[in-house]
Amino acid sequence: ADKGDVLKVAYVQSIDQLKRTSTVAEISRKFSTNQNTFTVGASHAIDPLTLVKARLNNHGKLGALLQHQLKSASVLTLSGEFDTKSLEKKP
Repeated sequence: ADKGDVLKVAYVQSIDQLKRTSTVAEISRKFSTNQNTFTVGASHAIDPLTLVKARLNNHGKLGALLQHQLKSASVLTLSGEFDTKSLEKKP
């Protein structure tokens, strides 16, 4: 969809394989706007069926996700994102 306009480089580090805990850092460059974005995130398995993820980028966007496997082919996902630099603005 971006037609080669974005270049991304990411590094993932597994911290605990039993609890499926890992961290990630990503740098992306959008050539059409000359905009760079640096994102850090983490994921952690609360139990074998539940996963929590969070991320924050240098533009102040904070995102979180909770994912729970209900059955072998069904997954419930709750996620949200907000701009930490616009806390005073009304929606």
